[in-house]
Amino acid sequence: MTRKLAGFGLAFALAELAAAYLPPLASLLTAALFISLFLFAAFTQRRAARFALPAVAGLLAGLVWSAAYQLAVVKPAQSLAGQTYACTAIVQPDAETSWQPGNVRATLLITRLDGRKTSLKVYCTDLPYSEAGDIITGQFQLQPLRADSYRMSRYAKGTWLGASYQADYIWQGTSDALPYRLYHLRQALAKRLTTYLPQNLAGVEATMLLGEKSELTDEWSDTFRTAGIAHLLAVSGLHVALLCGLFAMGQGRRSRFSVPRVLLQITVLLLYMGLTGLPFSVFRAGVMFLIMLVGSLLLQPPDSLTALALAAIIIGVQQPFAPCDIGFQLSVCGVLGVLAASALAKRQTQFVQVRYAARHNQRRQTALPLAIVLRAVDAVQAAVLATLATLPVLLLHGMAASGAAVPANLLVVWLLGPALRLGILALVLSFVPVLDPLFHGASLLLGIVLRLMTTLAAWCAALPVAHIALPVRYTLWVLAVFAVLAALFWRTRQLRRFVPVGFVCAVAAVMLGGNMQRDVVRLAMVGTAGNGCVVAVQNNRAVVLYRGSAANGRAVQQYLTQNGAPELAAVIDLRTEPGEMPLQAAQLLTIADLPQGLTHLQLLDTVEVDLLHTNAAALAVLDVGGWHAAASAGKLILADPVAVDLYCAGGSCPEAIQAKAILCNQQTPKWLSKAGDTPVYYDAETPTAVVRPGKSVVYEEVQPLAVQ
Repeated sequence: MTRKLAGFGLAFALAELAAAYLPPLASLLTAALFISLFLFAAFTQRRAARFALPAVAGLLAGLVWSAAYQLAVVKPAQSLAGQTYACTAIVQPDAETSWQPGNVRATLLITRLDGRKTSLKVYCTDLPYSEAGDIITGQFQLQPLRADSYRMSRYAKGTWLGASYQADYIWQGTSDALPYRLYHLRQALAKRLTTYLPQNLAGVEATMLLGEKSELTDEWSDTFRTAGIAHLLAVSGLHVALLCGLFAMGQGRRSRFSVPRVLLQITVLLLYMGLTGLPFSVFRAGVMFLIMLVGSLLLQPPDSLTALALAAIIIGVQQPFAPCDIGFQLSVCGVLGVLAASALAKRQTQFVQVRYAARHNQRRQTALPLAIVLRAVDAVQAAVLATLATLPVLLLHGMAASGAAVPANLLVVWLLGPALRLGILALVLSFVPVLDPLFHGASLLLGIVLRLMTTLAAWCAALPVAHIALPVRYTLWVLAVFAVLAALFWRTRQLRRFVPVGFVCAVAAVMLGGNMQRDVVRLAMVGTAGNGCVVAVQNNRAVVLYRGSAANGRAVQQYLTQNGAPELAAVIDLRTEPGEMPLQAAQLLTIADLPQGLTHLQLLDTVEVDLLHTNAAALAVLDVGGWHAAASAGKLILADPVAVDLYCAGGSCPEAIQAKAILCNQQTPKWLSKAGDTPVYYDAETPTAVVRPGKSVVYEEVQPLAVQ
């Protein structure tokens, strides 16, 4: 029964994911294909029927539930788009500073719409300064959410519309509902950690323990991401497991205190889930542990795969778009990777025990040194398979995977337990003034653990393998080959040999991928819509054509971190009125300081640039093996137009530039009607051109923009 429920639950979540991304007809055809494959397997192999038939039922149930939910909930909400309403709303805890001074970006829970009671979530990017829990009124225009990489994530959280503030903002007070009380408690606890801890270490601890990222610096966020251990900074199943372990002393021994102990674990787990804000990773982990704890009360042996599937069903019934959330996907795939590693380790241990017992004519048990080796191999396998299981999710969401993830996990993850336990102890002691010396001592020990953790993370992030950035399509193809190999080894009952063979194949794939990327230039627009920077990367070195506000600097840093952290060789400031420069590079050129006229520079291995400076404008033309891309700032007027292959458009598209194609990150640029027959490629995040000098140009992460 347990494995049947596992098949149903995982198929249910997969069907919801397909229904969210695919058109109705395509999702039905995809479902029909999978159902046919499952039924074929069921009728050809009787053992497969135990899993195939429940999986078919799960696929059908997921599709039906998704369709019903969209018709009953999503479509009526989205029909409100296009009108302006008088709204009463509560600001949600995701409020953060906007690119515009004095404004915030936040999800709003609308409780009244033109005087009518409702419960509608909308996302507003231009809200006058507000804080989480504030009750506000005002005029808002509701509109469809932007078609960017965040839309499905907002759908997953029940946000169906965007909102633009119009007028009549009035603050009405602060909500005292439980979610906002817990949010303010979380912030207060994070502040307490700064009493005896340095600000940067307190930010790391608050993020790991409480899910409160307001104190986390960009430096440590980038370091953990580059090292491949960013999951430590997102409260997930690992954190929940460690927390539950604090209250599991003596678990497994039948005693009269077992029931109170389990009830205590359930209570603490529910409080912790609420305190962290209940992200999907915590929700999934919490439901799994609750299922296992209830099972222990009923004296039923826990099954992790069944608990995972049941958690997916509960989450999917509550919110059919939940499988679209990256946190949900990483959490589920990570658990599947760990479970696969556990099953592999069990088979390997049995094989070694049989061989050892036969050789030494002993019972099926291994010597202590051999047992230690097996434990070490199991740990490495768990790190490798968990990394491989989550890698496709990261790639499909446009995030880079770190080659240092395996060593970083082995070196750092074991410190998470002491960090969480000492953090809890420090917080408990902080509420008792007479125990302040103990609070100080616990904070000192916590600081030592955090310092060791961050030092190891920084060392792993500095490893050369941490900066390997391979093309997404190539990496997904390699992973597909790995999946086929794993299936073949499993089919031939040689699964224990997959790890060494896979390691050799991985090294070969990385070397081949690196060779394929030699001299290739990636040209991406990064930053604020309408005035993004242009980032050119070749052979692990980068050049930035800088324009726009200071916020673009952070966007460029994030892009470089997520794409192999190449060396920033040069920054060319195209602004005619230079301001603060948030980027540091080996070479910094401010075009306003150059003599007027033409300046020629050699930047990267095969990339040259011509800089033109006038009184009111600046122009940069990149030459990539005879292929030309341009970016400008200011009001560019030339006697003779400049012909280029690609223009990276900002707020304007000057007539002085004649381009064969235009790249932009605005959905509705003011100059679109002037583009004529020129193809316009758009993406809200990072529209990219991949140039192989003298060979080909491929546009990635873009969609054609219709000329109006």
